Order: sequence, then C-alpha cells, then structure tokens
Amino acid sequence: PDPGADDQGLAVAVDLPEGQRDVPIGAAVPEHRRAGRDPARDRVELTLTRWAMEDRKPLLGLCRGIQVINVALGGTLYQDIAAQMPEAIKHDYFPTAGFDRTHLAHEVALSHGTRLRSVMECPKLLVNSMHHQGIKALAPELVPAATAPDGLIEAVESGSEHFMVGVQWHPEVFEMTDPHTRPLFNEFVAAARSYGGTAGR
Repeated sequence: PDPGADDQGLAVAVDLPEGQRDVPIGAAVPEHRRAGRDPARDRVELTLTRWAMEDRKPLLGLCRGIQVINVALGGTLYQDIAAQMPEAIKHDYFPTAGFDRTHLAHEVALSHGTRLRSVMECPKLLVNSMHHQGIKALAPELVPAATAPDGLIEAVESGSEHFMVGVQWHPEVFEMTDPHTRPLFNEFVAAARSYGGTAGR
C-alpha cells in the first residue's frame, strides 16, 4: 500500500517540529556545524515535506521545521549565522546557555499581504529565538512572511492557497498566553480538517 495514502489512517496534515540537530544546508559549500546531524530524521522530514507539497496537505514548520521546508523545496541555509552573517543580531538564545524558552529575543516584522500577518492580526511581533541556522537563499516556491531586524527571514509560506507556513521561532511556547499566536494553530487545525473532509469524499 501507498504509505502516504489517507486511507492508511495517517495524518492529513504535517507538523514539522523543533529539533536540536542541524539541517542539511542544501548546497555543497563549506560548513560551520555547531550541532550533530541525524541523517535518518533529515531524510524522513525532507520526504514528508515534498510529499505534503505534492499532495497539498497542510504543513506547519516550527524552528527546525522552517529550515527543512526551505531546503526540501530547493533553498539553502546559513549553517551558522554568527559565522556567516557578520551583520546579524544574536539569534542563539538557547536554554542550554541559561535562557528561558519564553525569553523574547527580538522583534519580527510580518510581511503585508501574507497569510501569517492576516492570521496573527499584527504587523510586528516579539519572538523567542533558539537557532543558529537560518534561511540564506529562499526556495522559489516560498514567499517571505516575516523578517528579523537584521533582514534574516523568520517566516515563510506558500505563494498559493495551500496552507504551508514555517516560522523560525517557537510559537507553541506562547499558544496559551499570546492572543496573536493561538490563531496560527487554529488555522492549521482548520486547514487539516478541511483537507481531511475533501480527501474523504
């Protein structure tokens, strides 16, 4: 049987969660690796992302997830922002360095006319930041949905009606406390229900 078929009882939506492993950068260039790799996880998540795109399944990527989406669709990453982007602000506020996951590290500007800005209903947002990789070249099928003060892309989405959103921060930390964050998850759930209803016909 097709392992991606909806009648196999698998999810009709894909959530790419956070992770403490580096993502393949998407190009054969020198690396500045600060974390280990998990090749098996890389293969699974890159495949799931391409599968979701082909089937237009709702897709939500958080932190590592946005990087997986970008690489899966042909984009590239800064393997280490501090080493490769000298003008960058600090992005690596890791709990292992003593920072709380709720630490609001910097502001992001939500791009006008994007799904993300419409859903979150605000032009700017303070976010946490726990990453040392970031988007370098944006994949052709994606549009930037938010940027940090240093110009680093902090959120992406599809350029179509397909629900595919990736954010570089960790909105799950603020789902219960921030009125602008919960609608993102509500929208994802609604998209999954809509897709499931369509697929079941």
